[in-house]
Amino acid sequence: MLQPKSDATSAASGEGFELRRALARVPGLALDHFRPAPQRVTFNYSKPLLHRAGQPPEELSRLDLKDWTPTPPELEARLIASLRALAPQLDVLVVMDQAGVAGMGAITDGVLAAIAELQAAQPKLVVIADSRHGLGRFPPLVFKMNAAEFATLTGRPATTEPAAIRAGAAELARHNGRPVFVTLAERGMVGATPDGIAHHVPALPLRGPIDVVGAGDTATATLALTLAAAATLSEAMTLAQAAASLVVHQLGTTGVATPAEMRQLLFP
Repeated sequence: MLQPKSDATSAASGEGFELRRALARVPGLALDHFRPAPQRVTFNYSKPLLHRAGQPPEELSRLDLKDWTPTPPELEARLIASLRALAPQLDVLVVMDQAGVAGMGAITDGVLAAIAELQAAQPKLVVIADSRHGLGRFPPLVFKMNAAEFATLTGRPATTEPAAIRAGAAELARHNGRPVFVTLAERGMVGATPDGIAHHVPALPLRGPIDVVGAGDTATATLALTLAAAATLSEAMTLAQAAASLVVHQLGTTGVATPAEMRQLLFP
């Protein structure tokens, strides 16, 4: 594991210390390749919540703490070495770039070049990419993005209309030779295969108040797991939609979706 959010992480900072301590409690999670970097500040995205009795939490303005200096070359080299050491053991690799500014987190140009080499050497390895600032500088991998990111990447008009997204997603998947997924909020998700076939899976109905924090990351994680398990495109999107639906109905937290909860939601 490189980073939980693909940001250069400092064990010397309070956030880095707490992050590592929390991850150490997760059963089965190895931290052998978790790379502390004393010269970096751990990225921290805080969403203060205002709690009132009998009402859902109200989200206030977000507070972001970031490191605005480029990732040091020696840290980049350590990350690349970990990637190369781990790659033969992997079924799936999630490249999650939350830095928001290219070159400031773990997903540097050098790391992306190393990932492209690994993908070429292990064509059956599922590598799924998701980036806060867009996937334009990424090599051809399995792309997952929202509608706004899709519009920026392809130069198409911004829309969440599935019919308008399908053709562009199919074209991008055919060009990259990898599946493409575009999340459309309450309209569900569009996915396309490298042979140019696009599918739309509607979102599940709302069941009360929602909090969208964590929904995108949940969808990415579920797509990664299902594709690694050889699910079809429609199966992967259906399970990702179920997991995201469970998470958005958990207020005031990023939430989790267990297999039992997903089974109950899909097969009541």
